[in-house]
Amino acid sequence: MRIASPDTSSDFRNHNFGDFGATTEIQRVRWHPGSTSDSHLLVLTSENSFRLYECELGGAPRLVKCWKVGRAPSSSPPRKIPDFTSLGEIAVDFDFVTPTLKKPEMFVNRSIDEVKKVIDWNHIEWPILILRGNGEVLIVRGNILLENYEDPVVLGSLSIYPPSDDNYGIDSCSIMCLQTTPPIVVIAMCTGKIYHAILLREVLDDDDDDRKTWSQYGSTYSLHTPDDALYVYECVELELGLLFTDDDKKYNCPVYLHGDKGNKSRYFCSHNAGIHIVSLPMVSQLEEFIDKNDNHLPALSNQSTLQYLFSTRTKHTNIDEATPIFGFGLLQEPCVLVALLHTGIVVDLSVIDLHYLPVAKQLEPIVNTMKKMDKEPFDAYIKKLLKRDISQPITKIGTRSMSLSECLELLYHATNIFRTQHFVRHDKVREEINKKVHALKVLKTHLLKELDVLMETKKELRHNAERLAERYEDINDKQKELACRAKEVLRSINHKKPFLTAAERAEAEELKKMNMKIHNIETRLKQLKKKFDQQTVHVDITDSNEKRKEIVFTRNQEEAIKENLSQMAKNIKNLISQVKHIKTEVSLSYINKQ
Repeated sequence: MRIASPDTSSDFRNHNFGDFGATTEIQRVRWHPGSTSDSHLLVLTSENSFRLYECELGGAPRLVKCWKVGRAPSSSPPRKIPDFTSLGEIAVDFDFVTPTLKKPEMFVNRSIDEVKKVIDWNHIEWPILILRGNGEVLIVRGNILLENYEDPVVLGSLSIYPPSDDNYGIDSCSIMCLQTTPPIVVIAMCTGKIYHAILLREVLDDDDDDRKTWSQYGSTYSLHTPDDALYVYECVELELGLLFTDDDKKYNCPVYLHGDKGNKSRYFCSHNAGIHIVSLPMVSQLEEFIDKNDNHLPALSNQSTLQYLFSTRTKHTNIDEATPIFGFGLLQEPCVLVALLHTGIVVDLSVIDLHYLPVAKQLEPIVNTMKKMDKEPFDAYIKKLLKRDISQPITKIGTRSMSLSECLELLYHATNIFRTQHFVRHDKVREEINKKVHALKVLKTHLLKELDVLMETKKELRHNAERLAERYEDINDKQKELACRAKEVLRSINHKKPFLTAAERAEAEELKKMNMKIHNIETRLKQLKKKFDQQTVHVDITDSNEKRKEIVFTRNQEEAIKENLSQMAKNIKNLISQVKHIKTEVSLSYINKQ
């Protein structure tokens, strides 16, 4: 088996997994997305078992662990008794779900920063969805990358809503989980039908209490009741090969799903009849639902669209003729599809999704938010007109020669599709564009006329503004002159009146009161000056008497006082030395006691 690292695709190494049985087949191999070294390879075998290998660069693969997801089929079952393979209980495919916390209830009341500090690798798990051939979907929980960790828990088949009698097909072949929130699960059937479902926590009614966990003891595996469920919201059907009429016999083959890392809203389907591209509008609707935190669920009016990129089979291809797609790859920015056909031809095709182009954000905010335009944009309207139900793929039918009738029928079929699905729509788009151009020209002419009228109105308004400005200046000067004349008239009238006005009388009374206050203040100042003089004389007399009472010592008295002071100083010094000595003795005695 040839394996390659997911990051270094140019470095290939051949390894032989010699620990498989002779009848064991490898159903699916995927690199574990949670591997820190990108070296863990998970292998699903036909024995309903998983094998995890560590493939380090330069070394042989090392088996890390192995566990069962179901009972292994019998090696030699009786012919009349159906085995697990015929009943569809063999796991055919698996995929990884978005990583989750093993015990989310531990982090309910914590902030994001606290969770980041506390969380470690043991708290994270990558659930695995396992698809059986009969349509049942199992889920495996547990961190399988930790070698000393307990074995993963295999949960029983997920409930699928709305329920179906045939469990949504009995020939399931492929499963894929898109890394969205919540995850979108894609399940493909060999008949070409593809179911799109959302993985959510199942809400049980009170009537479902009898649903208990079932475990088969004495076996190598056990199934437990899962808490999640799949909610199917749509079903699309691929056209496996170019079938010209509805009466043509349909072709069934396994369908393989391939995700697009650059665009989560689309994926590719490869099969023995060619390659399809499927666009999922539900992805963008879920993102808007989560960002806006709206209580209304996304609408299902925008269904997924199919596009047949190229075909390798027609209705004239023999049933036994093998036309598989040997290789599939995507080159990003720009997206280019590279496929290796059964004829050895490598096909490269630029993939452009015309239905879900990125929306340009407005650079300037809307001025009036109260008025919301409900009119559909013209580019969205054109895309809706170009949307078609049937596409004409590039035909790669190999080197087998076709008869003239077959070639004519294929040409007629392609011509009919182009006439009914492409040319009519392009004619409609051309007509709408011509109408839009004509309307824009008429609108442009109307706007130019309005612009001329507005320019004339602007000139007239400017002339009126200048005239009004001049009149305003004249009126303002005249108003100032009249104000000065009125002031002079009032002043002359007031001087010629023989009696005082009420305001003047009030001011005169105020002046009289102020004169009285000034007279009182002068009187108090004079009294204070007299009192100040008397105090000054009294202070001088007191100073003279103090000088007369001064004490004068004789020389003998001074000497006697000095001798007494010196003797007192000596006594104080002796007392200080005695006190220090006593302290020393007391401290020594205290130390000896200890």
